[in-house]
Amino acid sequence: MKKALPRKNPVCITLIVLFVCQTIVAAPPKTALVLSGGGARGFAHIGVIRALEEIGFYPDMIIGTSMGALVGGLYAAGNTSQEIESYIRHTKWDKLFSPQPYRDIEFVSQKIGDLPELFSLKFDDNFNVIFPENLLPTQKLQERLFRVMVYPEYASGGDFDSLLVPFRAVATDIKTGKSVILDHGSLGKSIAASSAFPIILAPVPIDSFLLVDGGLTNNVPADVAKDMGADFIIAVDVTSKITTISRNMDLVSYFNQAMNTLAYLTDTRNLNLSDILIHPEIEEYSSSDFDAVDSLIQRGYKATLPYLPELKAMADSSKWSADYLPDAIDRLNNTVIRKINIRGNRKTRPYIIKRELLLKEGERWKSAYAQRSLKNLFSTGLFRTVYLTFENQSKDSTDIIIDVEEEKNALFSFGARYDSERKASAFITANYRNLFGTGIDNQLSLIISDLYRKLEWNTRSTRVLTTTFTGYSSLYHKFETVPLYQSGKRIGYGDYYRSGFEFNAGVQVRRVGLTAVGFKLENTQTMENNNYTLYPIKDEEINTASIIGRIIVESTDDPDIPRRGRRNNIVWEHCFTKNELNKMDRILVESTVYETYNDNHTFSTRLKFGYLSRALTQYDRFRLGGVNSLPGYHESELWGNLILAIGIGYRTNLTSGIYAHMLAIAGNVWNSFDEFNWTDMKVGGRIGVLIPTPVGPVSLDYGYDFKNRSLIYFSIGHNF
Repeated sequence: MKKALPRKNPVCITLIVLFVCQTIVAAPPKTALVLSGGGARGFAHIGVIRALEEIGFYPDMIIGTSMGALVGGLYAAGNTSQEIESYIRHTKWDKLFSPQPYRDIEFVSQKIGDLPELFSLKFDDNFNVIFPENLLPTQKLQERLFRVMVYPEYASGGDFDSLLVPFRAVATDIKTGKSVILDHGSLGKSIAASSAFPIILAPVPIDSFLLVDGGLTNNVPADVAKDMGADFIIAVDVTSKITTISRNMDLVSYFNQAMNTLAYLTDTRNLNLSDILIHPEIEEYSSSDFDAVDSLIQRGYKATLPYLPELKAMADSSKWSADYLPDAIDRLNNTVIRKINIRGNRKTRPYIIKRELLLKEGERWKSAYAQRSLKNLFSTGLFRTVYLTFENQSKDSTDIIIDVEEEKNALFSFGARYDSERKASAFITANYRNLFGTGIDNQLSLIISDLYRKLEWNTRSTRVLTTTFTGYSSLYHKFETVPLYQSGKRIGYGDYYRSGFEFNAGVQVRRVGLTAVGFKLENTQTMENNNYTLYPIKDEEINTASIIGRIIVESTDDPDIPRRGRRNNIVWEHCFTKNELNKMDRILVESTVYETYNDNHTFSTRLKFGYLSRALTQYDRFRLGGVNSLPGYHESELWGNLILAIGIGYRTNLTSGIYAHMLAIAGNVWNSFDEFNWTDMKVGGRIGVLIPTPVGPVSLDYGYDFKNRSLIYFSIGHNF
């Protein structure tokens, strides 16, 4: 007889089903942290994160736009709020978009004959005008993002879901006007794309997209969090709202108002998607208030406190791993580079790029080498963007991709300057850079002023192949009218023409040093002047040939207002004519050193010594006098065959963008060593204000020679 199976108890089944359902219902919700754009106002996001950390709340996903993408990306990569704050504080926002951020490591040969333009027109391969896409360069921004994002990018393998916290950056495709969600690829490049403020910063090409600031289409991307499966959304809105503003609003206000208008409908809808909306009280701060770090972080922290009791129930500190970032650093530092691939170089030959890399195939990864490699590439001036990414990663090796976007080869540049001594001057240059993709530059320039005119064609090869050898040649014709002074009074002008050809070749040492030899062929014509009695100036023409040796060190970080670095110039020249009796030897030693202390006090020392065995013409003599040469005297007021000047300078920042500076110099000129006497040294000093502007520095100085001679000096524009 078969045994009867036990009957299932319907009550038990019902209880089991209810228990399972209750378990499912009780499962913790997937939380999302959504961080809006807002420029410097986005520093408030750090305060929000700090408050959430204090209760052990960590989101399951992070979505950010613009500055929200930067802060969110750092957070998703395993950085704490304290580490993000440190990164923000150590970023010099006023220097982040400087036009020559790596000038201090440019090769000396790059700076020879360089003219500081006010603006330039670029041309494509067919010489069609390329209108500028941006006002500010982004090389420094790219390098800063790389420095902090390279380790998590390697650890995630380019998949943003594999970061410590899954992450999305929101950008806008300028070609279609649609929002683009970035979930893989280069983490630094994605954040740069999300933050590319239109017109101010250049669009970032990724795949088939041309991306700009995500705030144009989706400034508070709560809808992205919903699409990722978020059950509970915390949105932080630091955007400036559409307001009635004055007719005289500044450029930043115009752009903010325009972006907020474009994204208004999307933002309004997305704010309603959030379960908690944190809106810090930061109305008095603008998107450019990068100095208000403390206040903005505190406002974000304070705005989050009322929501902490509700969020504490969802807190789970096990979601966070303090080992993620250290493990990523350790993994990459022990990775061997299998191969280095170059992409994006349509013209530039691969060896031009590889010669700037300190990273080598077959060697271990070194972050310091990677960072310096990026700086080296940017310093060439050949590339608009450079991104370093990884490919074909394995446990202990990887391929490296150097992805570049080249600068245009052809351009016209324009510049201008005014100063009270030399009056107005301007220049125009036609440049063709990177000839045949070999890094050879060609420039035709014309400088025009009331007192000076020069037409010059020069060509230079910064490096010959992969060596540090360099070559530079110049063909020129110039005319100068020189004011002539006696006893402090102008008694006339001296005119002369010079035409010539010069070639130099040498070797560069550690990028900032150059030892070179060369030759020069020159024709000089002088016009007679009977009013100047110190030296006879007569009508004459002389042809000369010269052998030249020089040592140059140039490591200053800024051509106009240097904070650090040195300029050393040592020149020996032997000049001769067909007449063996007409020979001239010249020695010149110049040195200026800058050093800044406590980030606000810049000191400089100056030395100039020169000796001329004889002057073939009056205009071969050394000149002394002027605001930076011997204050209290006119420019080039004193002439002689022997010159000595020593000085010390000081500069400090009075307020944001206004400097006070002063300079004291002792010096003089003599006709020979026999006439030299220390008691003849003249002493001059100046004090004034210096204001950096987009058209160059504006300077107003009072110069005094301590013998009842004084002059007012004024200048505006870059020096050339």
